[in-house]
Amino acid sequence: MGSIVGGLKAGIVASLYFAGSASLFNALILLSFKSDVIAYLETNSPTQCSSAVAAGLAGSGEACFSTLLYSGIPFYDFVRMLIIAIFFSVSIGIYFDFIPGSTYTRKTLLASLIMLIVMFFLALDGLVTDGVQQLLMISFEIVGAVFFAVIFAQLYRKFTREVEFQTQKTDLKIKVDRRDVTGRKRTFTTNSTHKIQAASEGKPFREWLVSGGVSVKEPKESETTIKIIGDGMLKAA
Repeated sequence: MGSIVGGLKAGIVASLYFAGSASLFNALILLSFKSDVIAYLETNSPTQCSSAVAAGLAGSGEACFSTLLYSGIPFYDFVRMLIIAIFFSVSIGIYFDFIPGSTYTRKTLLASLIMLIVMFFLALDGLVTDGVQQLLMISFEIVGAVFFAVIFAQLYRKFTREVEFQTQKTDLKIKVDRRDVTGRKRTFTTNSTHKIQAASEGKPFREWLVSGGVSVKEPKESETTIKIIGDGMLKAA
């Protein structure tokens, strides 16, 4: 099942952290290697960034550096990283129950590393001018992805609850929102309501049994609704 709402809520915070910290670190790298960056700009874009133009004037290496720092990083780093991170956050929320891993953190760590690989594939490893700067950015983003996973996992756990579905009869099947969840544990948004159905090919359905933060609107009806306010169990008898 998973939770798109939980993924979005947790993802906004975790994504802002990841994109913001990576962009800030990129800015610090450019400032630390300012002379090298300006020389690179003047060499590779001589018509736009000329060493012959006095510093502070349009077309100078200094002006190009300022444009890179104050316009390039917010758009090429922050905005694009934020969009991809939020996209992955929503995807994690939706497919959370199918991601390998025994804990919330392990699941999101795997997903965040995949997200990082996609970012590298799209050349989102920062605005850099040489191999040293690129290595620094990649190293920071790897660490940032780990923290992204930890933050996301903690918040996603806060916004979701786990429910286990069991049956007392082997020929009974439980469907939630038309999906078979018999014998499985699934994640749902806290305070959410879902349609449930007990499908039987043998002995007729008798009642729903619940425990924990799970409640059923009509315990004697095979088709009814379930409300989830906490972790729990739903059993079909």
